[in-house]
Amino acid sequence: MLEILGASSGPLSAPEIQERLDAAGDRVDPVSVYRVLSCLEENGLAHRVLSTGKFRRCDLDPEADCEREQATHCHHNLVCRLCGNIEELHCPGLEGVVAEVYRTSGFQIEDHNLEFTGLCQSCRRQAPNRR
Repeated sequence: MLEILGASSGPLSAPEIQERLDAAGDRVDPVSVYRVLSCLEENGLAHRVLSTGKFRRCDLDPEADCEREQATHCHHNLVCRLCGNIEELHCPGLEGVVAEVYRTSGFQIEDHNLEFTGLCQSCRRQAPNRR
């Protein structure tokens, strides 16, 4: 499933992953697909796109800013509302926001998800006057 997510140009839903597994001759029942996706997400190997419910493989390249330790592990998305393109966003400095939330509210954040919706560069160039 990680190979399927990694080979995809964008996030995939569980049924889309199921279709690709079936096409490859790997018979996996749908419940197992959801369980494996949950496990991949819990271990920081895949991220769920909140607005679509689809999954993408986490970029854990040594040169990427993303790290597996949850305190610094990013799973934020930039979602283009026109073309549907989704990019992973690495947010160094977000720990300052987390610290401020704790300082002002006493709430200890253990995990967070952040998603920005707007226009990607390509769509902005094609439709500069759209909001």
